[in-house]
Amino acid sequence: MEAYQAALSTARILLLFVGSFVIVFGIARALPVARGPGGPARVARRIGENAALGLDYFVGATILNLALNPTWAAIATTALTIAVRKTLTFSLGRSARA
Repeated sequence: MEAYQAALSTARILLLFVGSFVIVFGIARALPVARGPGGPARVARRIGENAALGLDYFVGATILNLALNPTWAAIATTALTIAVRKTLTFSLGRSARA
């Protein structure tokens, strides 16, 4: 049982690291595109897409945290992470249609 919890904990930390890396790398990659006509809109869209992908990894990490530590605080953290991810995806979809 100890090995199982250690593996889940390691996977959770790895997911948090990868999610953070995706967000930071996406911001760094989007900034040079800011020049030119329509630049700010392109940058915002790219940063939003990378933030959504990074939040997917965060959702996975919070679900693993919920499996390791099933408390009300873990449930609230998971629900909040999913709500932020859904809100970001919804707003990106609306801005793409506009």
